[in-house]
Amino acid sequence: MTLRPCLDCGEPADGPRCSDHTADNKPTATQRGYDWQWTKLSQRARRLQPWCTECGSTEDLQTDHTPEAWARKAAGKPIRLKDVQVLCGPCNRDAGAARGSSTTRGVAPSASRPDPRRRSSLRLTPRGAW
Repeated sequence: MTLRPCLDCGEPADGPRCSDHTADNKPTATQRGYDWQWTKLSQRARRLQPWCTECGSTEDLQTDHTPEAWARKAAGKPIRLKDVQVLCGPCNRDAGAARGSSTTRGVAPSASRPDPRRRSSLRLTPRGAW
C-alpha cells in the first residue's frame, strides 16, 4: 500500500490522516436509535435462531430490521420478534444495500421526524392573496 502524507501533520499514513489525527466520530448504538429493548430483542432472536436466514452461516450473526420494523418504530410502536430476521454480517450488508439508506428510500427510521406527506395547517400567506 502506498503511504501518503497526513492532511494534518504531514507524517506518512495509509489513509488521509495518520492514527493520531483520525477522528473517531462513529455514533454509538444509542445515538443511532438502538435502545435496551432492541438489544434484548436482538439477543432473543439470535438465541432462538442461531443461523443466517439467507445462507445458513453461524458466524457473525446480526439481527436485521425488516421494513415492517421501521414502520412500527416510526409509528411509535415496539418492534416485535416477527419484524426482524437473523442474518450474518455479509448478508445483512447485502440486504441493507439492496434496500438503500433512509435517505434514498425517502423514509426516516426514527419516530422523531415528522411525516413529510402530512400537510401543515400553518399557512404563511393569506388565502386568495394572489
